[in-house]
Amino acid sequence: MKKLISYIAMALACLSMTLVACQPPTTDEPNGPDTPSNPDQPSEPVLPKDSTIVYFVNADNWETVNAYIWLYATDQGVFPWPGKPATLCDAKVHDMDVYCYKYQTDQADMILFHNGIGSQSANIAIDRTKPYFYNNVWYASLSDIPAPKTMYNGYEYIDMGSGTLWAAHNVGANSITEVGDYYAWAETTPKEEYSWSTYLHSAHIYNNAKELTKYCNLAEYGYNGYVDVPTNRYIDDEDDPVHLNWGGRWQVPTKYDFSLLLENSIIKIDHDSLGTKGVRFTSVINGNTLFFPYTGYIDGTWKYDSSRRVAVWGAELAGDSFAAEEQVPSNAVYLHIMINQGQVTKGTYLFSRSFGLPIRPVVYKNQIE
Repeated sequence: MKKLISYIAMALACLSMTLVACQPPTTDEPNGPDTPSNPDQPSEPVLPKDSTIVYFVNADNWETVNAYIWLYATDQGVFPWPGKPATLCDAKVHDMDVYCYKYQTDQADMILFHNGIGSQSANIAIDRTKPYFYNNVWYASLSDIPAPKTMYNGYEYIDMGSGTLWAAHNVGANSITEVGDYYAWAETTPKEEYSWSTYLHSAHIYNNAKELTKYCNLAEYGYNGYVDVPTNRYIDDEDDPVHLNWGGRWQVPTKYDFSLLLENSIIKIDHDSLGTKGVRFTSVINGNTLFFPYTGYIDGTWKYDSSRRVAVWGAELAGDSFAAEEQVPSNAVYLHIMINQGQVTKGTYLFSRSFGLPIRPVVYKNQIE
């Protein structure tokens, strides 16, 4: 009996010790993370769950990228000016560095990026659905960010990889969606009527194709048997609307330029983001794209094929690559792409010099580097 009582007493003692061990600490201090074993080693801060990351594409190659953020309602910055440096990310777009900046979402709705020495972005509202900031515009992803414009003498060009740099738009246009001005071949100003009776390099006696006064190598097409000496097949600077209007080394493209574009591109009937119909060339060399809106052409005062044809002037008269019967000085080279009942025809053909066509300038890479 004594042994049984002894065993019961021992069991009660053990149970009592277990219950004590399970009691919460009696200290009034709140629970927290364990103290680091090395107090001199800083622990990684715990980021708030509602944090937001924005990304800055360093288009101007700033050495330092700072972000200043604030609430619009209070006009109060989270950190005093100049804010906090952004962090270089492990990402690039179009060979431009990308910087990251993380902040607590409820602390700010406005941001300004700057380099600390005078250059800065606009003061802009943060768009949390589009976290990538490039040239004062928010984008949803890096893939949405357009390639930076490449400029020469004030005009944007597209490098299609063959050495010929193509203007992004036609002469007289302000964007790729505009057709621009129409010119008769080797004339420098647009006009209301495009015919032999109004053509600059004609005698205007009989108003036909056989009264040429310049760019003529066959006497039967020249006025009173006129021929150029020496033969002049290419537009002179004084008759080149690209040279006169755009300056620098911009010029009317040659047949060879057209051939390179056609041979090294995937051609697709397309439309731009605004719905303008035309033709998109995608380079098989570097993937860059070049858009031509449908232009048609003007004969007299009427515009033809403006909803299905790309037609732009070249810089020369017919040469040996054309059939002998086509090698007449009243015709000049042009780029032709046309849709007819779903069929696409494309190539470099000849058109009457008196017709009105737009012009897409070119400049050569080795001339501007």
